[in-house]
Parts: sequence; structure tokens; C-alpha cells
Amino acid sequence: MHDVRPRRLVEASHNTPLPSLPPSSYMFIPMLVVISGASRGIGLAFASQLLRRSSDSVIVAASRSGMSPELEKLQADFGADRVRPVTCDITSQEQCQAMADQIRAEHGKRPIDMLLNVAGVLHEAGSSGMMPERSLRSIDADEMQRVIATNAIGPVLVTQALVPQLGRKARIGNVSARVGSIGDNRLGGWWSYRMSKAALNMATVNMALELKRKEVIAVALHPGTTDTGLSEPFQKNVKPEKLFTADYSAGAMLDVLTGLEIGDSGKFFAYDGSPIEF
Repeated sequence: MHDVRPRRLVEASHNTPLPSLPPSSYMFIPMLVVISGASRGIGLAFASQLLRRSSDSVIVAASRSGMSPELEKLQADFGADRVRPVTCDITSQEQCQAMADQIRAEHGKRPIDMLLNVAGVLHEAGSSGMMPERSLRSIDADEMQRVIATNAIGPVLVTQALVPQLGRKARIGNVSARVGSIGDNRLGGWWSYRMSKAALNMATVNMALELKRKEVIAVALHPGTTDTGLSEPFQKNVKPEKLFTADYSAGAMLDVLTGLEIGDSGKFFAYDGSPIEF
């Protein structure tokens, strides 16, 4: 992997949006990008970053809601022709295929250059009350299945549906988490989330192996602790310098993703480009 870290990470404070650099600064410039979980948080930040980096990029913004006030603002800022919201529950194989059909209908044979599997769930503090399990005693089978379905199975279903439309040398970025590393697990707990992200990491390796002939690069990415709704209940003990804005995390991960070479496919990287053990 080309080292894209120093200039970007030294010049930009983690609490300051990363600067918008001209397209010539990036080795890989995706034109058609599909993002799951794009209506908010890191998914929305990915969309914003990509739109700012290239005036020709088109974002297929997939989410359960299909549209959000934030996506409406992106459409107002960059044009409805460049921000294409799509309704898709990634846990439904039928809806993933329907999304693929819609993309094909709207964009014809135009290849997908980048797929970002971002949608995920850690808790439902504001609705069902579901929170990460601290022990075996607190495990609920239905909640565990829901977390694994969203975080591990969903990205596989999205990728399955879109593989025929992936261009040669396309990039797949699966947003994972360091807590999904088996080798790095020294605290336990968070059963469902850890298991789901470990499974996503394995799926990433499978994607890399299966899509190698198309020279597609698939990697798992750790965004760091990011100031979004997903991490909000757990930010109390996070040092200010370790709590990143969504824009910073998305920009840093894009720097990693656009600087990859085929030999990096199937690996697990942190937002700063450092490798993480599986």
C-alpha cells in the first residue's frame, strides 16, 4: 500500500474536517459509488467526502429510510443527479437485489467503482433499549441475531447483489471495528458486536479471494471512535483527541482505500493505514 498517511493526518486535526484536495491528489478516483447506511453518520460523511473530492462522482446512497434531511442537503449542494438515494434493508436479500436492479436501470452498464458497506448496529438505546452485552447472562438470542444479520450478513447480501456490476479493479470497503479482532480481544464483553465484526472480517477475506480475478480490492476498515449515534452512549471515557468527527474518519479511511494495491486485498486496516490483526 502506498503511504498516504503522513501529510493528511499531520495537517488535519481530528476535530477539523479534512481539506478537500483536488482529484489529482488521489491515485484511485471512483466515479460510481454505492454506500450502505448513507443517510447519516459515517456513511453520510463518506458521501460528502467523495462528492467534494471529484466533480464527476455519483453516489448511490442506500439506507432503510431511503432519504434523510442530510441527504436532501447533499442533493441541494451537489445536485440530485449526483446523489441518488435508494431504499434498502440490507438484511433482505430481495431488497438488495431490487437495489441492484434499480442501479442497473438508472446507470446502465456503467461499472460500480467503489462499494462501501457501512450500515451497522451496536445498540438501540433510543428504541428497544438493546445495549452491548457485558456477560453471557445478558445475551438475548433475538438481539444477537439482529446484530449479526445487520453487521455481517447484510454486507454479504449487498456485495452478492452488486458483484455483476462491480468494475475491474473496484474497491470494497467494509467498515468493521477493532473490537472484531480476535487477536486483539483482551477485555471480552460486547458479544454480538464483536462476533458480527469478526464474521465481517472473514467475509472480507472471502470477497478478496473470490473477486481476485476481477482485481477487486476488498478490505476491512476500522474507523476509530467516531462521534456518531452508534458510539454516543460510550463516549464518556473517550479522550477528546481520540473522538473523531465522522468527516475525519471517512476522509482518513478513503485515503487508505484509494491508496491500496492488489496485495493489500483481504487485509484489515485502521483509519490511519496501520494494519490490524484478525
